[in-house]
Amino acid sequence: MVVYVITHKDFNYHSLQKGYVPLLVGAYNKKNKYNFLTDNIGDNISQKNKYFCEETGLYWIWKHSNDNKVGISHYRRFFSDCANRKIMYLNLLLRNNTKIISVKKLDRILSDGYQWILSQPEHGGDGTLWNQFASNHNLHDLEVTEATIRNLTPEYSDAFGEVMKHRSTGSFYNMFYTTHEQLNLYCEWLFKILFAVEKKTDVSNYDDYQQRLYGFLAERLLNVWICKNKSRVKYLPVFETEKMNRNYVLNILKKTV
Repeated sequence: MVVYVITHKDFNYHSLQKGYVPLLVGAYNKKNKYNFLTDNIGDNISQKNKYFCEETGLYWIWKHSNDNKVGISHYRRFFSDCANRKIMYLNLLLRNNTKIISVKKLDRILSDGYQWILSQPEHGGDGTLWNQFASNHNLHDLEVTEATIRNLTPEYSDAFGEVMKHRSTGSFYNMFYTTHEQLNLYCEWLFKILFAVEKKTDVSNYDDYQQRLYGFLAERLLNVWICKNKSRVKYLPVFETEKMNRNYVLNILKKTV
């Protein structure tokens, strides 16, 4: 049982609970001061990190991890131990902090019959996920993805349409906890799609943010995979350590009054 904490830089890893292991991504051109695990050993796509984000870490985990249960978190984002976002916000108001869930508790949740633990769905803007992507990125890239799925794995076309064109919320951040078996099945499908889309798209003229295209697509595609496979999912809120505190919640409350 392990949750790999994806990071692209040094961070306070000493505060991590047992079972959380740092994994440096894009490590092919980075110094590794603290001797983290790195995504550039063995079969890897570390050099694609600028475009694939945390998915270079996921690829490494898929190819090299033998853990029977495995997950991904970030150096600044973790699953909260609270049941939902409202309770997490209440904790922040009362204590100015929230507890990060333990790996043991994540494992117990899967033992209760769930196949995946994902981030609590949220809006990424107005309208459907398709509309939201169009507002924030180049819609042509999503259209290429849709066509790629239709050609390579047509059995996922209906799920893609359902998720992207009829839903307004999704589980983001490419965060999860699942079994090794589920991870293998998902990654075999995901990277088949991403590598095919990569060949049909050109991000060379995009700014640094938009060049992260394949990481953005993976966030959406996880939801598609879950929908198609009718996976049993437990959703947990995500705690962002660098910005979530009492003032963060108070500002949210001010906007809703």
